[in-house]
Amino acid sequence: MLKEARFTRIVFFTTLAGIAAYAGSLIVFLANNVRLDTTVNDALIVSGARPGVFGSAYLLQGLAFLLWALVPVSVSQRFREDAPGISQLTAIVGGFGFVWRALADFAKAGSMEFLGQVYRTGDASLQLFAKQLATWAQLWTFGAVWELLGNGIAFGIFTLLTGLLLLATDRRILGWTVFSFGVLIASSWIGTATFYVLGLRAGLQWIGAPGYVTLVIAPLWLGWLAWHVQQQPNTEIQITSQPSEAVPEPAT
Repeated sequence: MLKEARFTRIVFFTTLAGIAAYAGSLIVFLANNVRLDTTVNDALIVSGARPGVFGSAYLLQGLAFLLWALVPVSVSQRFREDAPGISQLTAIVGGFGFVWRALADFAKAGSMEFLGQVYRTGDASLQLFAKQLATWAQLWTFGAVWELLGNGIAFGIFTLLTGLLLLATDRRILGWTVFSFGVLIASSWIGTATFYVLGLRAGLQWIGAPGYVTLVIAPLWLGWLAWHVQQQPNTEIQITSQPSEAVPEPAT
């Protein structure tokens, strides 16, 4: 319908806005020398010395994931006639994953800003307290349990389900490719989270490598997907006026 076409267009532009917000968060992190291998102690030093770095970066990431939560809904609407059940599951699971991931970023924004200021006091006991809480928050609650699993649902399982939807429309090559990537990404993120929770570190870099690659290509994938859905032909039922049949005149 016309409303559906308008919605997919809105989702395309909100996806671009999410990509811009996500890129902005990465710029903030890199400008302050914060990377994936930054230790908790170094992160607290940066947070204490430069208030607002982690807060602004994580808020931008959370905003990006909230905007991206509309993509599964748009994909679901596009394929609902081809695979009603899978399309509904895609909207629910994908939207839940992106919102869950956004909540993790919002929680990390507040916790790291607060703990950074606690660490800045210089008191040895408070610094130890802040370091222990930051380690717990980064690696367990907002890290392994929220962020990594959220990535697995949003980037992995959602991609997997999108592959199934493509297969339902007989696009086998593209469908199997997307489905395979979804399985790989979901296994990587969920496996990484499981390793963190269990305290295992051997082989962690190999398990996590495919997942961390998605942090770079995910904005491109979501942007293409939103564009692809937006480019699909409109399924609106066109109502056109039909010429009225001529009424024969009565014979005289």
